[in-house]
Amino acid sequence: MTLSLAYGKGARMLTLGQLCEWLNITERHARKLVERDAIPYRKVGHLLRFPEAEVEAWSHPSRGAVPREVQPGNLNHKPSRHIYKSRVSLPKSLIE
Repeated sequence: MTLSLAYGKGARMLTLGQLCEWLNITERHARKLVERDAIPYRKVGHLLRFPEAEVEAWSHPSRGAVPREVQPGNLNHKPSRHIYKSRVSLPKSLIE
């Protein structure tokens, strides 16, 4: 009997297909992320495996972090015209 947990909830090593299904990306894009060392992965022989907990942490950067220019005590801060309350920045590798 295998215990089926939702992605991001366990300590599994995901295959390339499982990773693509979870992140809703193509296999080609996943391989490009691996090529750039932009995503956590392990090589098992010639196979790629992705540690689920590390990919979960990678895909959700800390949301509580204060942007550098808005930190208290930063006197050189110039407020921008557009202030976004719930701005989430994606890793550069996901944008390209």
